[in-house]
Amino acid sequence: MKILTFLLLLMLVVGNITAQPSTPPTARPLALGESLRLALENSAQIQKARIDRQILERRVKEARSEGFPQIGAGVNLDYWPLIPTQLLPGEIFNQPEGTYVPAQFGQPWQLSGNVMLQQNLINEAARRNLPALKSTRDISDLLIERSEYEVIYNTSSVFYQTLQMEQLLRAVDANLAKLEALQGMAQLQLDNGYAVPTDVKRIRVAKTNLETQRQNLLTGISSLRQTLLFLCGLPLDQVLDLSAEIGSPAADSARWQSLSLDPETTTESKLLVHNLDLLNIQRKSAIAEALPSLSAYAILSAQGFRSDINFFDIDRQWYGAAGAGVKLKIPIFDGFRVHNKAWVYKLEAQKLEQDLRQLNGAKALEFRQAREQLGTSLRTLRSQSDNVALAREITDKLVLQYKEGVASLTDLLNAQTALSEAETNYWQQVFSYKLAVLKLLKTAGQLELLKE
Repeated sequence: MKILTFLLLLMLVVGNITAQPSTPPTARPLALGESLRLALENSAQIQKARIDRQILERRVKEARSEGFPQIGAGVNLDYWPLIPTQLLPGEIFNQPEGTYVPAQFGQPWQLSGNVMLQQNLINEAARRNLPALKSTRDISDLLIERSEYEVIYNTSSVFYQTLQMEQLLRAVDANLAKLEALQGMAQLQLDNGYAVPTDVKRIRVAKTNLETQRQNLLTGISSLRQTLLFLCGLPLDQVLDLSAEIGSPAADSARWQSLSLDPETTTESKLLVHNLDLLNIQRKSAIAEALPSLSAYAILSAQGFRSDINFFDIDRQWYGAAGAGVKLKIPIFDGFRVHNKAWVYKLEAQKLEQDLRQLNGAKALEFRQAREQLGTSLRTLRSQSDNVALAREITDKLVLQYKEGVASLTDLLNAQTALSEAETNYWQQVFSYKLAVLKLLKTAGQLELLKE
């Protein structure tokens, strides 16, 4: 009996445990600064750019290897089943003048090995090309910086768009709650004979429209959250709690309006300047190809001649040789190859100069337009904020008047719709303001300020 009672108690306890609702996953707080840090750490685009930087370093070392001594070795094994014949003057063998005696020299088997050392002494083309290594490094660093800017801009845009959609969802939920209360009020008046069934149905239609809008917002928020998780390198099932000063979105407007632009400090301008320097260096190096070059060499060799393939007999003779010298290469005429090559670099540099001039002008224009867009967005945002406050005030008054039977349901529903539209327009304008800030920072080349 005691055992049966114990088992029944155990089943009740287990049933209570399994009946308890599962604990919802803990939401991870995520501010804009942290999302940018995670996106920069997990961006494949930036990782590839950094790998390209490592590849560049290896190519720099490869280019520098030309300035080091070059040492090579070689071994030749030759077999002559028929030894070549040479003709010797007959006078050597007391033959009449003008006659020749055939003779064969060497052995069928010949083994030779050599070690050669070469060192460039004067190579003006290679020397003038060394500054290009620094310019190439700078270009690679700027490409990494540009990739980081693109990641910051895209992640910030998705972050703010997600916040906008979530705020729209909160506004829709608040309006739904108001319609729920209004529906209960209308149902009560209908029960007491102060309203008609059409009033309740009209409220139900308005609720259905809001619920459809709510469902669309939930779908959009889910898609944006997954995109943000992907950009940040987080698991796609991670629950996020986005935190930002979205309640006062324009609190930092004075800081952004005080930004200034120096076109020469932007990443795009620096890239063009370094590419222009690189072309000038390459042109000078091409011209130097027409100058003489001097190199030194040294060679050490050994040869063995055998009638058979036995080269490992230490009693047989080996013959050594050694030599050293310098080589002077003097280009005389190359069909104007170097001349035309240098002109190509010069013309490419002229194209980049035009690109740089146009870029600086375009940046100044883009920055000016971005500042004007920011000012317009700020003014519109303040106007929308006042419009929401006014629409909320009108709606609250009409709710009281409807309770007192003074206002009609049509006026109240119209006011409620106007409030919903005003709130929607406000949060859309918040996102427009944030995008204007992003565009201004991108144009000014100061997107890194968002990480602070």
